Amino acid sequence: MRLPHLLGNEALKAALAGLPPGGLGSAVLLDGPAGIGKRTAARDLTQALLCREKNGPCGVCPACRRVAAGSHPDLFWLEEAEPGKGVKLEQVRAMRARSFLQPSEAPFQVFVIPRADKLNTASQNALLKVLEEPASALFLLLCENREAMLQTVRSRCKTFRLSPLSDSVLAQALRARTGAAEDDIRRACARSAGLLGRGLEILAGQEPASRRLAREFCSSLKQSELDTYTVCLRLGKLSREEYGDFCDESCRLLTEATAKTGSGRFLDLFEYLEKQRAMLPQNPSVTALCSALAAFCGAA
Repeated sequence: MRLPHLLGNEALKAALAGLPPGGLGSAVLLDGPAGIGKRTAARDLTQALLCREKNGPCGVCPACRRVAAGSHPDLFWLEEAEPGKGVKLEQVRAMRARSFLQPSEAPFQVFVIPRADKLNTASQNALLKVLEEPASALFLLLCENREAMLQTVRSRCKTFRLSPLSDSVLAQALRARTGAAEDDIRRACARSAGLLGRGLEILAGQEPASRRLAREFCSSLKQSELDTYTVCLRLGKLSREEYGDFCDESCRLLTEATAKTGSGRFLDLFEYLEKQRAMLPQNPSVTALCSALAAFCGAA
């Protein structure tokens, strides 16, 4: 199996090369941060799985063309019914019921769950039941934080973690896709952590507020306590999901700063943000979390 549209990730491509469709088992987990290419990898992988030619995807057979068009009868993407509302338990149960039906034309059905780590406990348990009793189906789960998933679900998946792109590969991809000025491409590469999707957002002026505030928050730590407090106040406007993204990006920036300086002064803050991130499934008030973060920074 090949992943012709996924940049970089040579280790993943090597692991899949020559692997027959049945070699993946009944569940695969693709893990990596937003913008790293999980959907691209999933599209290539589903095309390879359903392609009728050897060492697919060929890209030209009827099955490949239907996968590319989103019309293959044995391929299902489990998307949110309403943007920002998450996948509902009823959707997971309906998918589970469908997985026990016979495929229309392929040897098996393929079900893709793009944000598997956002499923609540009830939905993950509903998914677990079908993973325990695999039918003629393969489940492809995409996640940004596999630790947010039940261990029982993770243990039933063959896991592959995607890798960020090198600066040279990322810059070349951004040039080809945008034609942006070199100075803008350099800045996008510096801020995107090797993630193509993130680099494209930056160049298009569509960087999420959560990541922009994470950068401002980490910069404020080198300035004054008032600067940090001001950023924390602005964090109160984020949704819980956006606040989770803020925590993730801030932790990444803190790790990067620690690696560059060799200083461990940000370790306590890193651990505190990790704890706040872990609290989010309990639906705490974002305003309360921001206030607690400001107090923590002031006391540090």
